Amino acid sequence: MSSLVRLVPVTDHVYVATSRRYVTNSTVILDGHGGALVIDPSWDADELAAIPADLRALGVTCVAGLATHMHYDHVLWHPDLGDVPRWASAGTVEAIVNRRTELLAPLLGDIPEDLIEIAGHLVPIEGPTLNWRGPRAVIHQHDAHAEHHIAVEIADLGVLVSGDMLSDLELPMPDWSEVDLETYRSGLLQLAEVAHRAERVIPGHGAVGNDVAERYEADLAYLDELDQTGASADPRVDLELNAELHELNVRRSAFGAGV
Repeated sequence: MSSLVRLVPVTDHVYVATSRRYVTNSTVILDGHGGALVIDPSWDADELAAIPADLRALGVTCVAGLATHMHYDHVLWHPDLGDVPRWASAGTVEAIVNRRTELLAPLLGDIPEDLIEIAGHLVPIEGPTLNWRGPRAVIHQHDAHAEHHIAVEIADLGVLVSGDMLSDLELPMPDWSEVDLETYRSGLLQLAEVAHRAERVIPGHGAVGNDVAERYEADLAYLDELDQTGASADPRVDLELNAELHELNVRRSAFGAGV
């Protein structure tokens, strides 16, 4: 059993554990009946093991999981979380089935093989909300950061679990295959209403924040600035972790492409 204690309360029924790696967040939503939904558990073996240990300390058990998108750091699992439904969008489930070796390849040699083996065993979400006993969880699907990406809105709690979107650290990161910024922009626009009504956002990487609308507007402004001038005043541009991504985004922009 891991000795790590990781879950930190965000608001009633919502906890977050932040990995030592890439400021990656795992989100836990309590259902109020002794159960918990675990979203995007990560990352290292001891950190994964700490999540079920922390749930036991809270007196709850995992009743379901959810992966916001197909990327390898968002489809992980730990056997102590149990054999429960692990939801994702239908497109994400199909991608993992058809491209499992490719999508999980970055995990090889990084985490134990038994954890790689149980990663990515997902079932499709049926309907616009999760079928569970907890607070109403509304699914918002788009193709911005990855095809079939979802954000989860816990409306009654004012919480948006945004996957790899709306980060205070990461710049907008289109799918690697994208040659322009338009798909990302379209996906971001699909989140406009929820971003402006949510009170807190839990990104896949970065700090939990109560500045949801501000993060949304900053991401949109970044895309607009790149398309118009090929440069941006966004302070995240100066972070070393974003250097390569920003250069790629400039090339993808309408300005960089000479459109």
